[in-house]
Amino acid sequence: MKNLFTTTTIKTVLLAAGIATLASNAMAFSETEFKTAVKQLVSTPTISQEQYVANAVTAWLNQDYINSLSQAEIDASRTANQQAANTFSNLLKQEPGNPLLMSYAGAATAKSSLDKFAKGEKTTALEDGTAMVEQALQLADNSPAMHGSVPVALEVRFVAASTYLAVPKIMNRHDKGEQLLKDVIDAQQFAQTDVNFRGAVWMRAATLAVEKNRADEAKKYLNEIVKNNAQQAQKAAQLLQTFS
Repeated sequence: MKNLFTTTTIKTVLLAAGIATLASNAMAFSETEFKTAVKQLVSTPTISQEQYVANAVTAWLNQDYINSLSQAEIDASRTANQQAANTFSNLLKQEPGNPLLMSYAGAATAKSSLDKFAKGEKTTALEDGTAMVEQALQLADNSPAMHGSVPVALEVRFVAASTYLAVPKIMNRHDKGEQLLKDVIDAQQFAQTDVNFRGAVWMRAATLAVEKNRADEAKKYLNEIVKNNAQQAQKAAQLLQTFS
């Protein structure tokens, strides 16, 4: 079997592959602002420590055009991550205690800290973000609220799973993230949720299976995406072709 993802590729999709934007006005918050923040959150990949150091040092020493562009992309990523965190935090101020907004605010806050973490800078944002996600999980545990066709409890668990699987392993959140992802897929209500939400969940489960060298499991989730014609179907089909 061919290797589906390189280590660097896996690192860049850890969080981005894991969060879906849902088109619904079921919640009171501004869906437009919410969608904008989610887009910023998922469109800026997590930068690995190795990639950051290589790009930043080379750009600083040589000041050549290509590597300066790489540094500019890192700076743009940092800015977008912070903007996403700010937008979710502002929405949460309008609806304190909303577990869905709290989970996304926590995820964005945690992600905004990863570039600093990669450089070895001290920051509390990673801990603050994961703490917010933990609180959101508690608030959403038995919530009957819906975000479109998706139960808020399921979406919050999915955001939490995606976040825990993206933070550095030293934080000891990966096992819980994997369990939460399994809980979402196994939930009785999962089959009735929006197909693109299911697609995002299946895609994250597939990338996790690849990381764990579970090829059959990865193919199962990718096939589900294709069979249900989720918006991730084209990418899933391409990834399936890498198996032989």
